[in-house]
Amino acid sequence: MKCPIAVCLAAALLPQVGCAFFSKSDAFVSRYFSPESAAGPADRAAPSGLELRLGRVGSAAYLKDEIVFRDSGYEVGFYNGRRWTEKPEFYVRRALGRALFDRRGIRQIAYGVGITLDVDVLAFEEVRAPAHVGRVQLDYSLVDHRLVRFSRSITVERPIADAAGDAAADAIVAALARALADSVDILADQTVAELRTEGSTSASDRPGEP
Repeated sequence: MKCPIAVCLAAALLPQVGCAFFSKSDAFVSRYFSPESAAGPADRAAPSGLELRLGRVGSAAYLKDEIVFRDSGYEVGFYNGRRWTEKPEFYVRRALGRALFDRRGIRQIAYGVGITLDVDVLAFEEVRAPAHVGRVQLDYSLVDHRLVRFSRSITVERPIADAAGDAAADAIVAALARALADSVDILADQTVAELRTEGSTSASDRPGEP
């Protein structure tokens, strides 16, 4: 009796499937990177007399653990084998904490009324054209319990060194590490300046001593 067509096809393909299943091949392994320095904590600055709450630090939905590249203003791509150890927003939050509370001596508000800094990470990516750079873009605002006191966007780009092979990924991460550090420093300086302005305005609104 003749076998059904489906059974004959399965029997014919079985040796090939078995060979493919048991053949040796190189396993795909992702590489994980971090833009944070391995250096120890910096010395704390003297108290500045300013206070601030570090509020929400979020990011665009596409900024996850895959390292992002951009070839145009409208399209982004993702490296399959190159990943961050964490989402970029976590790097930004820790960098802000060090910049504001350690290096600039701002006292961190945990509870109660006070000005809050909210940040959105809009870009954390390799830009391939027209210039090969690492780009970090941060939107931030200073708010109290009623009003947005101040808001601004910061975009920092740092050149990516020419490299090939495994060194190419290191060059991308190094450029983004510099862009991260510089953008956070700019944001921290602008925040300190605005907090001092707010303090001066509040003091000038107080009635004079009799």
